[in-house]
Amino acid sequence: MKTHTFCPGCGHITIAKIVEKELIERKGILIGSVGCSVALPDLFETVDAVSSAHGRALSVATAVKMCLPDKHVVVYGGDGDLTTIGIGELINSILRNPKIVCVLINNFNFGMTGHQMSALTPLDMKTKTSVTGRSEAVNGIPLNVKLLMQQNPKAKYYLTNAATRTGIDKFKEQLKEAFNNDGFSLIEVISPCPTFWGNVKKSYEYSKQYYEEK
Repeated sequence: MKTHTFCPGCGHITIAKIVEKELIERKGILIGSVGCSVALPDLFETVDAVSSAHGRALSVATAVKMCLPDKHVVVYGGDGDLTTIGIGELINSILRNPKIVCVLINNFNFGMTGHQMSALTPLDMKTKTSVTGRSEAVNGIPLNVKLLMQQNPKAKYYLTNAATRTGIDKFKEQLKEAFNNDGFSLIEVISPCPTFWGNVKKSYEYSKQYYEEK
């Protein structure tokens, strides 16, 4: 990977390098989304990659997989892109169950565009668009990705975190397993976002706590 452009302490840094390594070994294809991960198609020097419009990565991945069925295809994006802007694409991918691996970096906000609320922002969390905290009465409850994935029993859901060494090692194992699944696989990675929190330590502590509770 070329010199990354992520903020210091961001969970993307480690997770993206692991994905790049696996794609190189498997000669797979990366489908990039819009958000903090938008630069990955350029940063992954020896990986075939396609950039997509905001929220459309899974649709592009489906088309690529249909044209190149023998290739491993990975979609990599955040909660703002994959579960908010691209919620329709995510639902249809679960229902169609294509053999695609989706890496969802969940840092609870739209990190690149200024920390607005996403579909996965927890209740009471303050963002630029929920300045007093996410309210169930005003904003509704956050999306539960695991429950959404259960709409298709053949789709595989995984959960880990990028805030601990154990969580990162678990991601490596989950990614390898996901490549061998017959259908759609989604790995939700709870990730620290120090820029959103304004404090690296608090960001990591919250990510670890949220993962343990979930």
